[in-house]
Amino acid sequence: MSHFRRDLNKEQLLGEYLDTVYNSLNLHFVRNEDINLQHRGVDLIFPEKEGIYIDEKAQLDYLNKSLPTFTFELSYLKNGEQKLGWLLDDSKLTTYYFLITGIYVENETDLTKGFKSCTITSVNRKKLLIYLESKGLSKNRLLQYDADLRDFENKKLKNEIEELHAKTEGLLYFSPHLTEQPINLQLRLKHLIEVGVAKQIFPLK
Repeated sequence: MSHFRRDLNKEQLLGEYLDTVYNSLNLHFVRNEDINLQHRGVDLIFPEKEGIYIDEKAQLDYLNKSLPTFTFELSYLKNGEQKLGWLLDDSKLTTYYFLITGIYVENETDLTKGFKSCTITSVNRKKLLIYLESKGLSKNRLLQYDADLRDFENKKLKNEIEELHAKTEGLLYFSPHLTEQPINLQLRLKHLIEVGVAKQIFPLK
């Protein structure tokens, strides 16, 4: 099975589990099946309120671990050509990111065995971008950092920037080992909650 099909299968199985979680929270989402809308950052639609478009982002490469951070994509490569990442892409309709972290499963190599638990953090995309701008991280500034990092020969995985405290807020994260070689803004979930752009919706606190 190809990596793409395997990942698709993992996402489908996780989606089925998440649907049971949403039902337990009395959140009646409709899972979007339209490919064009999916490409525009819409996994879930909330029919009870117009204009709510949710993009689920899951740490499926870190099963049975709980990371304190999440990475927001600034850019990536496709067939050698640089593309705008989902955080800065104005064509996306996303209003909220649901960050799925701390995914615990019965069997890491066979997700059909079931999921045990996860953490879901809701991030208001508009509030996040406004907050980043207030820190001096406008779209243009982030793209400049992105370009500088791509041009820099001695790239590191973790790259501190002056606008963020690396240990408590975030930094730039480069993944040269991945095919798409994404450059991400890695942010601390606790900090996003503290500044009011995110909240944990599951498990309920």
